Amino acid sequence: MDSSGEETIGFGELKLCLDSRKLFCRGQYIYLRNKEFSLLEYFMKNVGKVLSRTQILEDVWDRNICCPTNTVDVHVSNLRKKLHKKFSLNLIKTVYCIGYIFDK
Repeated sequence: MDSSGEETIGFGELKLCLDSRKLFCRGQYIYLRNKEFSLLEYFMKNVGKVLSRTQILEDVWDRNICCPTNTVDVHVSNLRKKLHKKFSLNLIKTVYCIGYIFDK
């Protein structure tokens, strides 16, 4: 929790405000779409773990959803662009043939 009483998750220069569903980096607000926010929250709660695309689909999307695994790739790509474009953060790494890992 931060000083305002809002539940937050921090990682390096990132601060994810769970109640207001906002992301800040170096004090600057970064707009995230709903699934981008949920995906980043999932990554931040699983720092250092290799996460498969299927696992991400099941946990971030609906467990019964039938959508291609490239849905995850597209959302990860969008998230990477938002973090890298302005802040040069490369926190989401691809694990070849498996999925992704969120780490420094």
